[in-house]
Amino acid sequence: MFQSGEPACPCFTLHISKIMILILLCTLLFTSAASATEYVLNSTSIEQYKNGIHYTGEDKLILVIEDDATIQSNSNAGIESAAPVTIRSPANNMLTIIVDNDSAMLYGIKAPSVSVESGLLYITVNGKNKREDTTAVGICAGSGNVTISGGSINTNVNTTAHKNKGISASRSIIVTGGWIVTSQHGGSNTFGLDGGGGGSEKSGGGVIISGGDVAVLSTGGVERNIGIDSRSSTVRISGNSVIIIYEDESGAQQNYPYNTNITTISGGNAVVFTSTGGNFTLRENAVLTQNALLIADRTVEIPVGRTLGISEGTSLKKPAGTTFLFGTGYGTFEYARAIPLKGGAVIFAGKEPAQKTSTQNAHVPVVGLFAGLGAAVLLRRNE
Repeated sequence: MFQSGEPACPCFTLHISKIMILILLCTLLFTSAASATEYVLNSTSIEQYKNGIHYTGEDKLILVIEDDATIQSNSNAGIESAAPVTIRSPANNMLTIIVDNDSAMLYGIKAPSVSVESGLLYITVNGKNKREDTTAVGICAGSGNVTISGGSINTNVNTTAHKNKGISASRSIIVTGGWIVTSQHGGSNTFGLDGGGGGSEKSGGGVIISGGDVAVLSTGGVERNIGIDSRSSTVRISGNSVIIIYEDESGAQQNYPYNTNITTISGGNAVVFTSTGGNFTLRENAVLTQNALLIADRTVEIPVGRTLGISEGTSLKKPAGTTFLFGTGYGTFEYARAIPLKGGAVIFAGKEPAQKTSTQNAHVPVVGLFAGLGAAVLLRRNE
C-alpha cells in the first residue's frame, strides 16, 4: 500500500500504462472489425441477392462467396455499394454477374473502391444505349482504387455505349496477383484497364501491375481501342507479372495495346506480349519466373534483338496449335530443355540445379490454324 502523498512506484505506473495501451488497441481492433458489414453468398442467401446487391450503408462491405452463385441484375448494376467493397472466397467459388440493360451507365460492380482477394468472378455487361454520355464497365472504383491480390476475374463488356471498359478506377488499378481477363468490344471506344491516378504522382501510378496474369482484349471500337492506359498518371509494370494485350486496330482515331508515353516495364521479370491484329510480340527482354501457358492457336514471336529466358524450376507450355517464333531470323529464347507432349504440345523447362542454361535456336514449325481470341486462355498460369 502507498502512503498518502507518496509518489507511485515507477514500475507500477509503467504497468498501468501498458494495460491502458492494450485496452486502447483492443478497442481500436474491435471498432475496426465492427465497422464492416458482411454478406455471405451461398445457395440459400442468393435468393435474396439474385437480382442484384444495392448496399447503402456507411461501413465497408465484405462479400464472401461461399457457394457458386449467379446475380442476374434487373437494374443497371450487378453490385452497387456506397462503401468500399472487398470480395473473397476461401473455397475459391464462383460468382457470376450478368447485367443486360439499356441504361446510360452500366456496371458489373461499382463502389468507391473494390478489392478482390480470392474467388472466381465472371462478369458480363451487355446493353444497347448509343448516347454520347453512356459508359459500361465490368468493375468500377468511383473514387478510389481497384486492388487485385488473388482470385480469377473475367469481364466481358459488349455494348453499343460510348465507352466500354473492363476495369476502371478513379485513382489506381493495383494488381499484385491473380488471373485477370478483360474483353471489351464494340461501341465507340474500348478500354481494358483504365486507371485514373487522381492527378497526383503520390498515387504511384494509374495502373500498377507487379504480379499475376493479365490478358486484355480491346476490339471493335469505332473510334478507339486501347488496352492499358491512365488518364492522368502512369502505367507501371514490374515483378513477375505475365501480360498479354490484343487490340484489332479497328478504331478510326486511336489504337494501342498500352500508352508507350507513360508506361514503364522494369525489373527484368515482367513478360509482356502485345498484338495489334498480327503476331503477339515480346515487348521487353524478360526472364519468366512463373509457370505459364502460351495463347492457343495463335502466333507468338520473340523479335530480333529481344530475349526471353526461363528461370530455374519454371516452365512455359506451347499448345499444339500455337506457332512460337524464335531463333534464326527472330530473337533469342533461353531454356534448358524442350519436352514434347502427345498431340504436339511442347513444354520448355527452365534451368535446373547443376545445369547450365543453353540457348536454342531451333525454329518451331508453323502448326494449326488461327482460333478466335474470345475462346482462348491467354498466358494463364499452369496449375
